[in-house]
Parts: sequence; structure tokens; C-alpha cells
Amino acid sequence: MLAWGVVMTLTGLVTNYTGLVVARIFLGIAEAGLFPCVNYYITLWYARRECAFRAAIFFSAATVAGAFGGLLARGINEMSNVGGKPGWAWIFILEGILTVAIAIIAFWLSQIITLLFTSLLIEKS
Repeated sequence: MLAWGVVMTLTGLVTNYTGLVVARIFLGIAEAGLFPCVNYYITLWYARRECAFRAAIFFSAATVAGAFGGLLARGINEMSNVGGKPGWAWIFILEGILTVAIAIIAFWLSQIITLLFTSLLIEKS
């Protein structure tokens, strides 16, 4: 997630087509494992009978995010020429910075969440 956020932010800083293509390749590499890894983690943290429901929640959230992503992009695109950057660049920069911040928070919280879910798994098994 951190790598994806960093690459996303840097994508907003490119100045030519070649740079954009290279950045998008690295973004694809960083993002490629997201959905398989999320499904894998769901199987680690939830009882077998809960996995399908949790996966459905995750995939539904991804669909809803895609539906509202265009609205967010439209609003951010209005920042065109702020700091000499086009609106599309601001979309990448702001969403990338937000992703990096969430990745840092998630890393910090992971120990607490690990203890919580481990105790829940022991309790349910």
C-alpha cells in the first residue's frame, strides 16, 4: 500500500508521456497483488463461514469507491493550474498522499489489530 501511494504521488509529477507510461507500469506492479492479498488476509483473520461475506463487503466497497471516484476526480480536476500542475496531476498527487498516510497509520495499528483478531479467532474456534 505504501509503494502504491508513493508511485501514485510520483505519477502526478511526470512531465511527459514516457514518464507517464513508466509511472503507470510501476503503479500496476504495486497494485497487482492487492485483490489476491486481500482475499488471502480475509482467510487468515475470519472463520471459514465468514470469509464469503467479508470478501463480498470488500468487493462491494471497491465497486462503490469506483462509482464515487469520478466525482472526487471531477472536484480535484478543478485545481487545474494550481502550482503549475494540470488537474489530472493533482488527482494522482492528492490520492497518493492520502494513501501513504493511511499506509503509515495501518502499519502502526497492525499490532493492535493482530492481537484483537487473534483473540477473536481463538474465541470462535
